[in-house]
Amino acid sequence: MKYYTLENQFLKATFKTKGAELISLKKENTEYIWQGNPKFWNRHTPVLFPFVGALKNNTYSYNGETYHMGQHGFARDQDFELKEKEATKITFELAANKETLKVYPFHFVLQLTYTLTNNELVTSYRVKNTADQALYFSIGAHPAFNCPIDKNQTREDYVLKFDCDQTPASKKIEEGLIGNKSFPVFKHKGIIELTKNLFDKDALIFDPNPFSEVTLIHKATGKKELSIEFRNFPYLGIWSKNQESPFICIEPWQGIADNVNHNQELRDKEGILKLPKQQSFHCEYKISPGTLG
Repeated sequence: MKYYTLENQFLKATFKTKGAELISLKKENTEYIWQGNPKFWNRHTPVLFPFVGALKNNTYSYNGETYHMGQHGFARDQDFELKEKEATKITFELAANKETLKVYPFHFVLQLTYTLTNNELVTSYRVKNTADQALYFSIGAHPAFNCPIDKNQTREDYVLKFDCDQTPASKKIEEGLIGNKSFPVFKHKGIIELTKNLFDKDALIFDPNPFSEVTLIHKATGKKELSIEFRNFPYLGIWSKNQESPFICIEPWQGIADNVNHNQELRDKEGILKLPKQQSFHCEYKISPGTLG
């Protein structure tokens, strides 16, 4: 496993080839990315591919064959190849191989490109279908941010402010799958308070997702600690491990876990993307720590 760094006048970002994962994002020596303390959760910003969330019974069917795969797919645990490295831009690539084909019978190329532009880190996903048949997949982001940013504070000292005043209910998770019930999470329009028991029912899942930007704000000072922008993502997850975990995940998704009533047929999976032969799919999100300057 190798490590690489990008740096400009505002930000310094560090990555590892395993999972092509962003493991550090610093501004003025402040670390914004969760550092993977295994006491709570040992990851940082994994890519979710070729599925988002859990499959019913960890199983799916395609063309009459049955396959098994764990939550969030395999890409986050694969060794990516470095394809391009510049001062403020880096691209990693994963292609289908003998091991992936055992659990996922599709030929693909997955590229993650990270670009520093002023006070933003842009994470870009590109999926290429290299076969002469349709490619079925989902892809999603799972970035974890330190919360609190200041160790003298607590997670409850912060709120999430969204870019519109809608107040969607969250889908209820049942044993890792999407249930048919929902529950309210907004006490104020466009704002979620990070209360201690917010994640007692697991992640918050908005389907459909009406938002395109979330800002982490310190309540007492009104200080904007970071924003994450994600346009045209149909699903959004918000998660932390438990009542004590000092991080918050803001997860824009192109795909979602199986519904409890799913028939396990891949073509019928909610949110599944169908990419025609020899075509490419692209999406991206942006992290902006603090304020510019």
